[in-house]
Amino acid sequence: MKRILFFLLVAMTSIGVSAQRNDTDDQWVDTVYTVHSITQEQFKEIIADYRAADWEMRNPRPVIVDFYADWCQPCKRLEPILRDIAHYYQGEVDFYRINVDQNSDIADVFQIRSIPYLLICPLEGEPKNVMGLYPKQEYIRVFNIALNR
Repeated sequence: MKRILFFLLVAMTSIGVSAQRNDTDDQWVDTVYTVHSITQEQFKEIIADYRAADWEMRNPRPVIVDFYADWCQPCKRLEPILRDIAHYYQGEVDFYRINVDQNSDIADVFQIRSIPYLLICPLEGEPKNVMGLYPKQEYIRVFNIALNR
């Protein structure tokens, strides 16, 4: 029994689970630093209206969006790297992913012709992008530059 409890504790710690108090309804909520899947409509609500003439961030933290497709092998290899990076930033940056096959309008607006394609959205200024698959440390280096960290 002790082994099982130890294993669960180690597993929860390794994926970055933490408890956070939700003051509005007096409950505790588990927060997992991960990459959340969203649609182009959710992008408009959470991040910014990508069709607007002026870019205006709605999110309280910088955002990194992974544009991917289920059939894309480099995208599949990028997924665990982004989860690790989301844990590295531990709530300082929000991570999302959008399937370009199911959300072609936003892919057209950003002129995405090659994936993986990452959109880096700082709180101030225009979004920047990174295309292709790289080692984790290279992504962190590029993200830090783009986010002025």
